Amino acid sequence: MAVAARSSELSPQKRRQILAGARAIFAELGYERASVDRVAAHAGVSKATIYNHFADKKALFVACFSEEADALRDELRNSLGDPEGDLRLGLARGGEKLVGILLSPAIVCLYRHTIAEAGRFPEVGETLFERGPAVVYAAVSTWLRRWAERGALRLDDTRAAAVQFVMLCQGDLVIRAQLGVEPTPSAAELRATVRRAVEAFVRAYGA
Repeated sequence: MAVAARSSELSPQKRRQILAGARAIFAELGYERASVDRVAAHAGVSKATIYNHFADKKALFVACFSEEADALRDELRNSLGDPEGDLRLGLARGGEKLVGILLSPAIVCLYRHTIAEAGRFPEVGETLFERGPAVVYAAVSTWLRRWAERGALRLDDTRAAAVQFVMLCQGDLVIRAQLGVEPTPSAAELRATVRRAVEAFVRAYGA
């Protein structure tokens, strides 16, 4: 009976429940003010259940935002699509989807809180970079390489080109959202920013 109870406490459903509660509490209070007690109350589980899954609050924080980064990766990979049709239109569609993901409230919150804690916990920043920007660059690099294989782009270093494409597309929209200057840019502003990025990118790399 005890084994069955422990198996239930370590179920994937319980883990998801804990992480959902943790994300809400960390987003509201930040790492320092958040407590395992608050997370347990919000998630509707006991502290013992949380400690069965995670060694401490830091491990919970890392797991919580690692999963957010993994969700970003999966959404991006599903959004870019196959290179087809006009190059500028294709790059613009991909760029708008990319920036839309980076501007989502969950991702903006993720970066805010990770940056705040990265000084004390470098592994948090490393985890976010490996599962966030590094994966974004890899996905965009693969996507751009496929455009190059069609003869639409000339790329000597696809990863460098991917980094430049991502940075050009986001302009200053993402940093403004992270700083609360303009949490939700208009659709017109997003399109205009990406359009300018695509023009600059095609001038540099167009075949």
